[in-house]
Amino acid sequence: MILAVLFFLVVLFGLRAWLYSLTNHGQKIPVPELTGYTLAEAEELLDSKELSFKVIDSSEFNPKLPLGSVVAQYPLAGANVKENREILLTINPFSIRKIEVPNVLEKTLRRAVYDLESKGFAIGQLIYKPDIAKDVILGLQLNDEPIEPGEKFIKGTVIDLIVGSGLGKERVFVPYLKWLTLDKADIKIKSHSLNVGLVIYDEEITDSAAALVYKQSPAPTHKPKLRMGDYIDLWLTNDSTKIPNDSLQFQYPGMDIDSIHTYLETDSTDTP
Repeated sequence: MILAVLFFLVVLFGLRAWLYSLTNHGQKIPVPELTGYTLAEAEELLDSKELSFKVIDSSEFNPKLPLGSVVAQYPLAGANVKENREILLTINPFSIRKIEVPNVLEKTLRRAVYDLESKGFAIGQLIYKPDIAKDVILGLQLNDEPIEPGEKFIKGTVIDLIVGSGLGKERVFVPYLKWLTLDKADIKIKSHSLNVGLVIYDEEITDSAAALVYKQSPAPTHKPKLRMGDYIDLWLTNDSTKIPNDSLQFQYPGMDIDSIHTYLETDSTDTP
């Protein structure tokens, strides 16, 4: 019986060791960062770590990266995997597919922005011109040259919009922009029929995408001040302590930011 028990234990531990070796139990290989690499470079790097890859998509064009380069991966860089793990890659197409500009002429600004962005275009400057059709698209421009609906450009092309400003001398509010990232500030500025002017980053900036607005010019107003198409300059930082305690939430305790903005942008003659 003792011999039988010993034999059973030897077989059990031997089987366990064999399974561990078969499944590479406990093995950890960090996945390298592959974004921006060509397929040949990615393959060479993965081979050196005894990993493989498979391309799963190449339909979406990223204008910020070279043609044919890796734009996304799974697992993400830094994840620990086992030997021979297949890394799934999404790459930029090798040839650029051009997109047709939709017909947004005579559409409202909001509708035109939606149609253009849903097609993959970016919105540049809003150029206002006197016209009875207020906030309606009068024309399109690319690099100061007029373009027509139906023309084709690569995804991410920045298109300027010529917009009717009405025939009066209407002014618009200056929105409160502190604590917003540049992307969110840009959306808010354009929603007020204005444009982003100078963008100034702190010298100590570490992450421009996460930087927050800590100063703006002109300052926010609760009454109309600027003409449509005017510019707002922005200063951004990664240091939140630079943002002064003049947040609207300090001035209006108990109200959320959206409610405060709505309040400030009414036609009330009361000074907040």
